[in-house]
Amino acid sequence: MSGLSNRRFKLVVGLYIFLIASVVLLFLFFPMVYNRAEKQRQDQKIEQVETIIKENRKLSERLSEVAKDSTIELVVLKQQHLIYESLPLKGNLSELKQFVRKENLVFQKTYEYKEYVIWIAFYPERIQKQFNQLIIFICLLITALVLLMILVIYYIYHELLEPLKKLRTSILALKKFNFDQAILITEFKDEKGLLADLSTFSKELKTNMDEIGTKFTDLELQLQAEQDLNAYKKKLINSLIHDLKTPLSIMIMSVELLLENERLPEAVKNQLSELLKRQNTTLMNINEILKASNQQLEIVTDEPIDLIPIIRQTLDHFQVLMKNKGLFGDINMPQHVTLKMSQIEAEQLLHNILSNVINYSPANEEFTLDVDEKGDHLILTVSNEVDDLNQIDFEHVFDLFYHSQTAKNEFSTGLGMYTIAAIVQRNKGTYSFYPHEGKAYLTITLPIKGETL
Repeated sequence: MSGLSNRRFKLVVGLYIFLIASVVLLFLFFPMVYNRAEKQRQDQKIEQVETIIKENRKLSERLSEVAKDSTIELVVLKQQHLIYESLPLKGNLSELKQFVRKENLVFQKTYEYKEYVIWIAFYPERIQKQFNQLIIFICLLITALVLLMILVIYYIYHELLEPLKKLRTSILALKKFNFDQAILITEFKDEKGLLADLSTFSKELKTNMDEIGTKFTDLELQLQAEQDLNAYKKKLINSLIHDLKTPLSIMIMSVELLLENERLPEAVKNQLSELLKRQNTTLMNINEILKASNQQLEIVTDEPIDLIPIIRQTLDHFQVLMKNKGLFGDINMPQHVTLKMSQIEAEQLLHNILSNVINYSPANEEFTLDVDEKGDHLILTVSNEVDDLNQIDFEHVFDLFYHSQTAKNEFSTGLGMYTIAAIVQRNKGTYSFYPHEGKAYLTITLPIKGETL
């Protein structure tokens, strides 16, 4: 029911209860009030008669004044002599039955007062007749109220309870996606009622579900086509990556042969050794990529690792780029920090962190890398100068394919910060990127126990 209908219903129920309570109270208290008033009337009349006799003046006239009220009868004798009578008894009280029926009286009394014998009787007053009429009215009213209550119960059941019962059955049918049954149940004559609205909703929902089923089938076909295409791409990429190993292996062999030449200057040998080291690292990375691509589970295999050597190795990989750009790193870290996480994830995390630092830092500036342990967590903080902090959208920097306008690397994929966030989240850590005093700060917190998702 609406709010207005609900208030009206409560008002009707309240008035009905008030009316019933009033009738019951009237029925209970009216006889008591009437009896008290009648007793008071009788006592007053008897006292009035006794007062007249006691005064002993003009008895007949004054007693006739008392008895002129049609609701009483009075006979007064003194030593068998008639003083006053309202009935033609001639002082013979034994003749009362001829003139008065006891059932017509509400009270009669014969008694002696001083030298007098008094008989006094009272007829019902008009209020007594009104009371009888009231009793009849109350009985009729109660009957009408009972009939009204029956009609109200009938209305509530057919107008409220029966639709609610159908509504419950229809909802259970909808819960089981049985739209046809829900529509059949809610086909109701009241086109403006709730069941009619639910019937319309069920029909629209059935139509929408049919459309969704059709679109879902089309989507499944599209996904299958995408899966086939991705499988082909994966094979193609694996083939291309694998093909890189052959020329790289030849280059490694060539460098090793050159290093065997003792006539090479020492400076050239040092450069070749550095080149050989980087080629071996590249070959190892290619093998890891092939391994992760073909065996997806191994990439998330967590094991205790020391993060410090990985940091040093990653810094060593970027040494040439840092030197060419004139960057200087202020590195603060302990001797050892053990985490339980994937080796590949740790390497990828640090590679993306330092790659972003070098990409966004202006030339000939300094960046900082701080590694600290606080309780059960490792805190890694990186900061670097930025040409224009306003060009960085710090709220969306971790979004997929985000590119800052300050980036000068045209080959940037927009995956670096997104990958950092994904790795940190998988290892139940936190991350934040924010400006402070003209620098950009990246703070990463990881649990040392290494709990991962």
